[in-house]
Formats: sequence, C-alpha cells, structure tokens
Amino acid sequence: MPENPLPARENPTPAPENPLPVPGTPTLVQGTPTPTPGPGTPVLVVVDPYSSGSVFARRARERYGLDAVAVLTSETLPPALLATYPREDFAAELRFSTAAETAAEVERLCGGRRPDFLVCGSEPGVEAYDALAAHWGMRPNAGPSDVRRDKFLMQERLREAGVPHIPHHKASDTESAVAWAEGSGLAEFVVKPMRSFATDGVFFCATPDEVRAACDRLFGRVDLAGEVITELLVQERLVGPEYVVDSVSLDGAPFVVNMFRYTKETIDGTPVYRAMTAVEVGDHPEITDYVARALAALGIENGPAHSELVLTGRGPVLIETGARMHGGLGPTLVEHASTHSLTDLTLASRVAPEEFLERTRTAPSLHRGVVECFLSSPATGTVTANRVGEACGELDSYLFDTCAQAPGDPVAKTTDLITSYGRVVLSHEDPDTLSRDTAHVLSLDRKGELLDVRPRG
Repeated sequence: MPENPLPARENPTPAPENPLPVPGTPTLVQGTPTPTPGPGTPVLVVVDPYSSGSVFARRARERYGLDAVAVLTSETLPPALLATYPREDFAAELRFSTAAETAAEVERLCGGRRPDFLVCGSEPGVEAYDALAAHWGMRPNAGPSDVRRDKFLMQERLREAGVPHIPHHKASDTESAVAWAEGSGLAEFVVKPMRSFATDGVFFCATPDEVRAACDRLFGRVDLAGEVITELLVQERLVGPEYVVDSVSLDGAPFVVNMFRYTKETIDGTPVYRAMTAVEVGDHPEITDYVARALAALGIENGPAHSELVLTGRGPVLIETGARMHGGLGPTLVEHASTHSLTDLTLASRVAPEEFLERTRTAPSLHRGVVECFLSSPATGTVTANRVGEACGELDSYLFDTCAQAPGDPVAKTTDLITSYGRVVLSHEDPDTLSRDTAHVLSLDRKGELLDVRPRG
C-alpha cells in the first residue's frame, strides 16, 4: 500500500513541539531524549521512521539490544504522518542534508565510528537511505536511487530491462499530456505526480479532455511530500485485479513475504481504497516471478520492497514499487495472519543476515484470513456521531478499528489514503465468515451509517 499514516483509538504520538531545523548542516533536533547512543551499544540508524517504520527502533532494541538514531529528511510531510514518529524510542535524531555531512554527524554521535546498521523507515526517506547505505557500504541497492522514487524513471527502467511495463509519458505541461493521450490509442488513462504517495493526486481519466482537467488541477500544486508539481506521469489505466506484494531481499535474492488483493472504487475520478484482503503467496507463482524481475531491474537488492501491480490479460504489470516496508497497518496484519513477520524479516535483513536466511527457508502461509477495510467520509465537515465500534465490534471476525473520531472533531472528504478517516480490521479462520463481515462493513460505510458528518458551510 502506498505510504499512509494511521488514525488510532489511542492518541497518536504528538508531533514534535519544536520545529525541525531547516536543511543544511546536520543538526540535532531539540528535545532529543538523550544526546548520544549508549557507549559500546550497537547503533541502528532509521531514515524517516514514520508510519509502519515507526516500530523499527523499539523492535530493534527488544530483539537485538540496539540503540537507534533517527535521520529525518523533511519538515513538510503531512502532520498526520509526522505524528507517527515515536521520538521517545530514539537516542538521538538529526536532519539529513548530504550523505557525507549526515554520515559525519551520525559518526560523531556514535563516538567517532560509523553506525552498525541502517534501515529505511518510510517512502520519503528512500533516497537519503540509499545515499547513506552507499556511503557506508551497508549492503546498498544497485544503480541510481531515483528509479526507486520517480514513477516515470521506474517505468523507463522496466522498459529498458525488458520487463512488462505500462505505456507512459512524462508531461511538463497540459498540452503535452493531452497530445500524448490523443495519439496513444489507449482506452483510459491515469494521471499522477512523479513522486507523491498515498494515492495523492492520482486521477483516472476516460478521455483526453479528462486528462486535461486532471493536469489543470495538478500542475503547480504542492504534493504530500511538500514538492511543487512541475511534471506529471500519464499512462495507460490497467485493467484487472490489483495486488500488493511485500518482499525482503538479501544480496539480490528476494523473498516474497505476503500478498494482498485490493478492492477499490473510483469516486470523482480518483481511486479510493475499500478493502485489502490477504491472499496466499503460493497461489500466485506468476506474480512472485514477475516481482523478482522487476526488483532486479530497479536495483532493489537488499531490504524491503512494497510492490503494487495489476494482473492484466497479458500477465502481471507493475504500477510502482517502494523500496521500503509496507506502510500503515500492513505489517501488523501480516504478523497476525501469517507464518512470517514482515517487520522482523526487514530488520533481520539489515541486522542479522544469517537469521534472515534461516527464517526464509520455509515458504510463508496464512493460518487465518485477514481484511483491512478503509472507511470514507462523503463530505468535509464536523463529526456528529461515530458508530464504528458499535456497528462493527460485535461481528464474529472483528479484530480492531482505528476510528477515534468524537462528536465535534473535524473530518475531511475522502479522496485518498490520507483522508480515509479510519480502518476496521477483520480476521477469521472461516473464509465465508470473513467475506460476509467484510461485505457488511463496506455496505455500512457506503450508506454513511458508520460516521455522521455535518457538512461544512
């Protein structure tokens, strides 16, 4: 799943009270719990420890006795994403500037030596992570880092490597996008920013005129990463079931840990997630084989990858891959339902390679089904009633929800993952029970019976 923060019943970790320093020479962020890691203690550096990557420091301390240093790359990320950062889990934190300067500051914090381990915590940190891994020689990925962040370069790399890809075009203005759409011979199109995430700015278009409208809305806008949109990717809209594939690699050998199948709907031209259902990895060898080819083309040789693809009539075709762990609740669902832990394997690939090899000798399998339902608000306004717990809590498969909204709280109209107001997670050994309960939750959500909203204005 594209990177996304998680609303929760418990109050999330608050955003730092002190503003992050502006980019430049690496600077310790004010309010750090302790100034340096413990003397003699192995150190793990986590780049952008947000969303699901927020667990790495605590898990590394509990499993391996490591201290952690956070490297933060941006102060312009969405507040909800910044709020997932567990500052209390880190011995020190600093802002990224360049690989050399940041590495020198980390080494100073470590008493003049390089840190022992490095992991990427979330999508915004992919390029900084790649730069630090290359600088320290810590099992870096291969080739240029931008092919793992820029969606146009990603598709170009697949094309060059002979891996099935999406017909695509990079547009720096609306007329270029429309001209390509008109001459492409394609039935439908997708327009999206090159580097954003969480389905931010993604539009489905049935005609070149709709491509024009999408471009006019996007050019010049600031995306979720805080970057002004100056280029857009226009590509074919693929037809077929959509899957997410989470893998962890070691020295060029990927291990597929889990798969999910998405259920999405199109609302006002944008894709809105409805559900994510775990499926057996062993049932889809053609997807596993394709993902291995795609990862090799993109140079993802070490650590996690979060790939989304469509199983088209011509076979699997990649939408995009993130060189980081599945964001949001994905790893939690895997730990609940699978024989393998995505979080533990990600850490082991960076910290304990022999342990990783031992754990991946057996293929993953599900011991129960699990579904994540994404809840949507039809309007921007104020919550007047929250019935999620009441309506879903008695279902046989109910596991938990993340819907903490109370009367008087603001809520945004759902247009992407960031504006989905919450999740309901269902799990059961019986597929029929799980399917029935999933349909019930999604029906209640579509009817607006889970959250009452007084529209703004």
